[in-house]
Amino acid sequence: MSATPLQAGLKTLQLTEPFRIAHGTSTERQVLRLRWNGAVGEAPVVPYYKESAAVTLEWLQALDWNGSPAPKDGPRLGRLALDLLWHDAVGREKGQTLGQLLHLDPAQTPPGCRSFSIPTDLEEFAKKVAQVSRQFQVLKLKTGSGNVEFDEAIVATARKAAPDAKLLVDANGGWTVEETVAILPKLAKYDLTLVEQPFHHDGGSESWRELKYLLPSHSIPLYADESAQGPDDVLTLAGLVDGVNVKLLKCGSIAEAQTMIRFARASRMGVLLGCMIESSIGVTAAAHLAPLADWIDLDGHLYVADDDYQGVSYDEQGRLQLRDLPGLGVTSLADGSPS
Repeated sequence: MSATPLQAGLKTLQLTEPFRIAHGTSTERQVLRLRWNGAVGEAPVVPYYKESAAVTLEWLQALDWNGSPAPKDGPRLGRLALDLLWHDAVGREKGQTLGQLLHLDPAQTPPGCRSFSIPTDLEEFAKKVAQVSRQFQVLKLKTGSGNVEFDEAIVATARKAAPDAKLLVDANGGWTVEETVAILPKLAKYDLTLVEQPFHHDGGSESWRELKYLLPSHSIPLYADESAQGPDDVLTLAGLVDGVNVKLLKCGSIAEAQTMIRFARASRMGVLLGCMIESSIGVTAAAHLAPLADWIDLDGHLYVADDDYQGVSYDEQGRLQLRDLPGLGVTSLADGSPS
């Protein structure tokens, strides 16, 4: 590949509505955007991950990158953006989609999922859930509002509004271990598919071990998200959780995400493939790994009001649709070009 200067910058994305989770409420998000030789890469700047975009930009400027595979050390933001850029460039050069490069069949994907941030008005929330469930039969509910009784009301409202939907509950670390022990038996009656990251990941595997001691048997599968940042964490959590949420930003590359999934399977864990709130670039890149997952939560781009790229989409039945384009499979909406 020719030596073309790497273009790097930050882009602010406006959200369609305030997005509220246990970590706080967002009305906009930033992404690190890279361009090189017609290819594009991206990594989301997540507020609660406390990573410096400025430090990452300095690292990229000093790297003098010329098209080689992304380095395995350095700021996670930069490594991921470079990794996606490199995969996009290789795919375009070879005329293959990312899925083809990874030897994955895009037809073998789980049903799509829509997420809901913590509501403030349960009546309006019920209407929204009922409407969305006409297209999507997998719904993810954000909880961790600071009031576990309200969190249960969120779940009860969604179950009544969408009686046949698969419900995933994500507390984003908003409960304590004790609150988790108290609320899980109450949530069991709502026929939940899984509960994700009930308590903060700062407690490490010991919090999961404590939960297992205090609540040795439960009927709802428990998945780790922030507790599982990379492959080593998956191995540490083996026997303590029923599954893990794999996200590109957490592990920093396509290869590391595949390793997380492989380790999870070896440990008999389920796999939820997730994303952050980001543009279609990052979500589409993750979507190519969907055939490896049991569940997918790949709708972060649908919360972006000014998404400037087109990529992954969903049909009327909520099935994931990837475009047959080389590389990541995204095109710029600014001019209709691939970058």
